[in-house]
Amino acid sequence: MNASDYCTITTTTDNKENAERITQTLLQEKLVACVQSSTIESAYRWKGKIIHSQEIKLDIKTRVSLFPKVKEAIEALHTYDVPEILMIRMDDGKFDYLRWIAQETDRKEYCESADETLLQKLEN
Repeated sequence: MNASDYCTITTTTDNKENAERITQTLLQEKLVACVQSSTIESAYRWKGKIIHSQEIKLDIKTRVSLFPKVKEAIEALHTYDVPEILMIRMDDGKFDYLRWIAQETDRKEYCESADETLLQKLEN
């Protein structure tokens, strides 16, 4: 199991209802293990104007291989014309946490092989 197989995807939205719809869909479809949300203040340029607004930021934990499906789901559910969808690979992480992400995103065979690899390392 390599930490670089996992990622955090970030998106922002303008309201709690849209954030909840995105969160629930991703979790129900087992595309992600976790979605953390927080209210943020944003400032950005849009159509020639400077905009200041309150947004909901979603930090989404999943596997890199699921990014295309996660991105597609966010695009389909999002209220923005041009939503922020950024994928950042993990450089390192706690083994148990990465294993949990794998388990919650239906990678049972991957988790079992990762456990075997860890046991072999501990035996050597």
